[in-house]
Amino acid sequence: MSESRFPRRGTPFAAFPVAIVLILIVAATAPAQVLDRPVAVVRLVETVNIGRREVDAQVALFEQQIGRALQPAEKQQILEALINDELLLQAASRAGVRVTQEEIRNYLAVQRQQWSQALGVTLSEEQFRLQVEQQTGRPWVDFLEDVTDELIKLKYVRQRESRLFEGVMSVSEAEIQSFYDEQATSFTNPAMVSFRHVYVDLRGKTDQERQAARASLEAYRRQIRSGALTFEQLERRAVDDAAISADNFGYLMRNDPRSQQLLGRSFIEALFGLSEGDIAGVLESNVALHIVLVTDRRSARILSLDDPILPGQNVTVRQQIRNLLANQKEQQALGRAVEKIVGDLRAEAEITVFESNVPW
Repeated sequence: MSESRFPRRGTPFAAFPVAIVLILIVAATAPAQVLDRPVAVVRLVETVNIGRREVDAQVALFEQQIGRALQPAEKQQILEALINDELLLQAASRAGVRVTQEEIRNYLAVQRQQWSQALGVTLSEEQFRLQVEQQTGRPWVDFLEDVTDELIKLKYVRQRESRLFEGVMSVSEAEIQSFYDEQATSFTNPAMVSFRHVYVDLRGKTDQERQAARASLEAYRRQIRSGALTFEQLERRAVDDAAISADNFGYLMRNDPRSQQLLGRSFIEALFGLSEGDIAGVLESNVALHIVLVTDRRSARILSLDDPILPGQNVTVRQQIRNLLANQKEQQALGRAVEKIVGDLRAEAEITVFESNVPW
């Protein structure tokens, strides 16, 4: 007989809409402890206690997400989802279902792309990791464990009820066009500007060092204006000169609150006062002094089906709609599959709920 264990679990696989499975997992659960009061005990191939702290943490998480207190019936749904979640994990383990590191990397790559689109920037792997840790309040290694569990359950469900997923990813051009016609105003790009810059980071510098940095950049700007130096030559000089840095900033959205906080509204307004090809005088942001070359300037507009979602990206509006509709169809199939599998597992498993410890 297996020894009893306490689970480590992120957001329940079967809690509320099944769509939770395929979005970025946001979990803030406290680990169950030996002294925790058991709310339920689940046994399929091993005995697992679902404790009061875990249930309370999940209730608090959902209340935070929806912005209101849950009703007792909704809290009961969460408990049932935690039980179903454990049944799926044990069933997947019994079936020998595993996921590869490549499958995990592919899933994370999709999540990083979705976050990039939502934030309006292209996140590096490190930036994505930091965003996840900030949003979930949990270490990256714990997040990876949750991702692994969710992918294992999803793989098990798809394998066991594979017939329910046949053909669900097929999306017609008529479906895409109909969705776009109804939601066209949702596919917009705000006003944006892209630029390269040579800059001096002012953070941590004394007033004297700041004045010296400004004098140095103003001297470079005069040389560019007179034709004695090109912007490209100055960028190359920055490679070997520790006093200045050069970078391609990429696209900046005009009303992006994070950029406004980092760089300052006056710096951003100065940028949007320039035209493509302009080289600005020395501009000061909240963090640095800059000589800026504007490489592109775009007005706000509604995107067509074949426009990229963001400049420089390969994903078009058409592709995003196709993915969205396919995902909706898959979610519907997933819901049906989970309902069937959980029903079978509940009939087979031993489940005990301690009503005296139910926190509602």
